[in-house]
Amino acid sequence: MPGPRAGEAKVRRVESVVGRDSGGWRRVARVVVGGNGVRGDGSEIDEARARSVFSGSRRIVVLGCTGGAGQSTTALMLGHTLAHYRDDRVVAVDASSGASTLSSRIEPETPETLTSLLAGLPQVGGYLRMRGYTTRTSSGLEVVGADGDAEAEQRLADRSLFSDDRLGDALALLDRHYKLTVIDPAAALAARVLPYADQLVLVVPASEEAPEAVGMTYEWLDGHGCADLRRRAVMVVNGVSRRSMPDVEQAEAVASGRCRAIVRVPWEDDLAPGGVEVVDPGRLRTAGRRAYLALAGVVVAGFAAQRIRPSEEELASDPPGTRIGER
Repeated sequence: MPGPRAGEAKVRRVESVVGRDSGGWRRVARVVVGGNGVRGDGSEIDEARARSVFSGSRRIVVLGCTGGAGQSTTALMLGHTLAHYRDDRVVAVDASSGASTLSSRIEPETPETLTSLLAGLPQVGGYLRMRGYTTRTSSGLEVVGADGDAEAEQRLADRSLFSDDRLGDALALLDRHYKLTVIDPAAALAARVLPYADQLVLVVPASEEAPEAVGMTYEWLDGHGCADLRRRAVMVVNGVSRRSMPDVEQAEAVASGRCRAIVRVPWEDDLAPGGVEVVDPGRLRTAGRRAYLALAGVVVAGFAAQRIRPSEEELASDPPGTRIGER
């Protein structure tokens, strides 16, 4: 097939929405690369979806299907994108450990971490006190950071500090002050945070191990009583390039019909291991920014059909100035 003539726009597929549980809409988002500024990629639709209004607060849990999938990077970029396009408060909770955490890719404003937030929960009342535990980034995203010391992983598995009651109380607190909470959990916490998720984002690398990783993750979710959450999940194929397309298509074949949507995110040098230390969303290539916007749109679109949680109905009756997401 001949390539595009000079001056023509080259169209590259970035996102595909597939599956029987896609809520009645299927679309292939196309990115225009080159040409004369023509926008044929559906970005306006994605932006409208990302800005959609929904009731109450929502929690998004991001899980990698295998090590090195890009779980933390996806959680960070999804948070950045949601914060940029929405007028609500958005927070990312780094509940991970190790050298390549979400927190390691931002400039911290505070030494406070998730551990100190859990320890100080009874003293956190209004938003100003909550703000003392977060770092606000240039996109508007706030981040509750992770511990960076050698004992961090052991603390995450400590059920006295990270008890179910304390985790629930922490998420209820975040619900009061943030419209959207993106959670990036360590493996030790993954199964324990899933019951709190309104939306699950699964991340798989664009590599030969992707098809098997997707299948095993789906089996694990079903075995842990999360079949409904898995059916409503969004799968991100991370680091897509021309060379990886055969592996990408095989992974999508395994996922097709078993999740709500599939989003392809192209390879981005800045986001790869060994890339820039502090991620600036504005420096990403156009294709990458559009892919994360497509992801944000797909995620928010899924909230419209969800019922408001009982605790949120109570919050909705709070006096003006205390409602979720109000600035």
